[in-house]
Amino acid sequence: DKGSVYNFDSCLQGKEAPPWIEKLQTKGALSAHETRKILARPRDKSLVKQCLASGSIACVTTMSRGRVSQKNETCYRLTQLYADYLSKPENIESDFDRFRSAFSRICCRDIAKAETKTVLLIVSLGDDRQCFEVPRKEIIARYAYAATILPGLIDSNILEPVLRRVYRTPFGDLLPRYEKPSQVTKEQRQVIDEINHSIKEKEYKTFLLHGVTGSGKTEVYLNAAEQAIGLGRSVLVLVPEIALAIQIEAYFVSRFGDAVALLHSGLTTGQRFDEWSRAVAGDARIVIGARSAVFAPLENLGLIIVDEEHDSSFKQEESLRYHGRDVAIVRARQQNAVIILGSATPAITSFYHATRKKFKLLKMKSRVGGRSLPTVEIVDLKNKEKNSSLFRKKLLVALQDNFANQKQSILLLNRRGFSNSMICRDCGTIAECRHCQVSLNLHKSRRRLLCHYCGFTLPEKTICETCGSINLFPVGFGTERVEEEVRLLLPEARVARLDSDKASDRKVFMKVLQAVRAQEIDILVGTQMIAKGLHFPNVTLVGVVWADGGLSFPDYRSAEKTFQLIAQVTGRAGRGDTHGNVIVQTMQPQHYSIFLAANHRYEELARKELEIRGHAGFPPFVRLVSLRVEGLSEEDTRRRAFEIGSEARQWVKRRGYKSDIVILGPAPAPLEKLRNMYRWQVLLKAEQLGPLHDLADHCLRLFKNKGAEKVILDVDPESML
Repeated sequence: DKGSVYNFDSCLQGKEAPPWIEKLQTKGALSAHETRKILARPRDKSLVKQCLASGSIACVTTMSRGRVSQKNETCYRLTQLYADYLSKPENIESDFDRFRSAFSRICCRDIAKAETKTVLLIVSLGDDRQCFEVPRKEIIARYAYAATILPGLIDSNILEPVLRRVYRTPFGDLLPRYEKPSQVTKEQRQVIDEINHSIKEKEYKTFLLHGVTGSGKTEVYLNAAEQAIGLGRSVLVLVPEIALAIQIEAYFVSRFGDAVALLHSGLTTGQRFDEWSRAVAGDARIVIGARSAVFAPLENLGLIIVDEEHDSSFKQEESLRYHGRDVAIVRARQQNAVIILGSATPAITSFYHATRKKFKLLKMKSRVGGRSLPTVEIVDLKNKEKNSSLFRKKLLVALQDNFANQKQSILLLNRRGFSNSMICRDCGTIAECRHCQVSLNLHKSRRRLLCHYCGFTLPEKTICETCGSINLFPVGFGTERVEEEVRLLLPEARVARLDSDKASDRKVFMKVLQAVRAQEIDILVGTQMIAKGLHFPNVTLVGVVWADGGLSFPDYRSAEKTFQLIAQVTGRAGRGDTHGNVIVQTMQPQHYSIFLAANHRYEELARKELEIRGHAGFPPFVRLVSLRVEGLSEEDTRRRAFEIGSEARQWVKRRGYKSDIVILGPAPAPLEKLRNMYRWQVLLKAEQLGPLHDLADHCLRLFKNKGAEKVILDVDPESML
């Protein structure tokens, strides 16, 4: 507190107090800017840690005021007298000198040639824009000398300056335009009619739209949006990833133009501010965005669309932990809006709700234009071949044939980088992140070893931290290595890669998609972001380089997620006039998720998963709550986790919930150390969420502010890592 005197002797240990301590005692608090300067000095940073540990000082998080504001530009327009005169075509002479002479008489003074040229330029630009206000930068771009002429024309009251708001649009020239189809399929019409009926009735209803890849779900979304907009209501479109927002925006902008706003973290601060402002003002009746766009300020909401509703990216993994799809359902209910959950591979929980009549299930089983689903072949990687390539002969030959036939191919590997670890040849040590208990991935394009969790990096040419050897070699593979091998095996092919390393730059992402669409790319290599939502009619071959990656995750949904990934990427093939083929390379060809995905049998997968989860006691038959303990000390974190586990069991016993709540753990999290924090977790299971809420609330109140360890609550956790 301001003016209070604190005892820092235990921290200073006889040393002279630095100036910031006296300043802190006087002011009571230091700003974030002042704190950053202190922490930049190693000695002071160490002292701050000691003071925090002793309780002499506290770290407080505050919200700073945003610095973004609306953008304005200076424009010029003719004052009313001259605007009226020059609006009549007969007053604008084709002969420059005659016009100058006539205009000088109107102005009652001699108008110079440069002034005349500037006025005529503003008139012509104003006509082109159908607006009398012409931006200063546009005038000067056409006639640089106008910069010195404009002040005189203003002083003569011929022109007047106008400050006009400029919207920083996120929609660039790279956005493709799509024509509205002349007609929809019979299946689409049936689905559209049922959805539109509910929109007209202004009743809350949740539709689960299960349409195979290529069945035209986007056209259903667009028709439903037209219905809502026609009734004076607004529309919210949610997608799991920024990459998908960029793709679907093209369809909506083609249909609705300036009525569409985009909201996601891939925009600049200014663009987000302007798009948000347009939504608040009602100028944008349709908002497209990722997870957080569910809170967009739309009035009179009539329709919410959640595309790829099964995707785990809808779950916010940091505070505040919410699921975008579930919040969207709640918002639709509150505002009597219709919500469409669309996917070719719905989440098992959503499918279960549909079977229980909580959601209305709508199906589209056929592709648009009568096209057939692609033929899928499974290649067993256990069958050895002489070559050491990532591609077995069947996939390699298919790539070569497809390239020779001037068709496009997609190669999927859901792991970015070049290799997933580096091993020392001399002692066998794996290069690990210094802040997480995970191996470092080699990114050859950056010439760095990178931790995919905290961002820690080392140079590619690094030394073994165990024996000091420089003899490290890469093990495993990622999209960079796939791209490199394709270039070696097919040197004449035009190859591009799309993963989160590339897609972080919106312009790069759009250029790659445009190049594929224009058939300037022969083979596209990428992670899961190329598995969803893309429509490239000339892609006739898809290769899944390694289908087993997700099956090794300690997650009860691993089979479901593997099926979804394979089924989604399979849907990228054969969307044009040529039949598609898919080759899936796997070590587990008999695994039901891979076998059923190859045969397009989603409902069989759903029934099998529901049977397994029913016996094991996992969602959707129970609700889960995770209590995760994180701390800098491994021993203290473990101890706190056991205290929580013990208290939870005693609470259940006291309340008589013994048979209703199952407590698993405590146990180390699969990722036991992340960003310097040790992690243990306790998992709570019950058929009803109410008792879990009570128990979790009790544990949080008891342990949240007890000691240095953090206790993190996650209801319906999406990640079990």
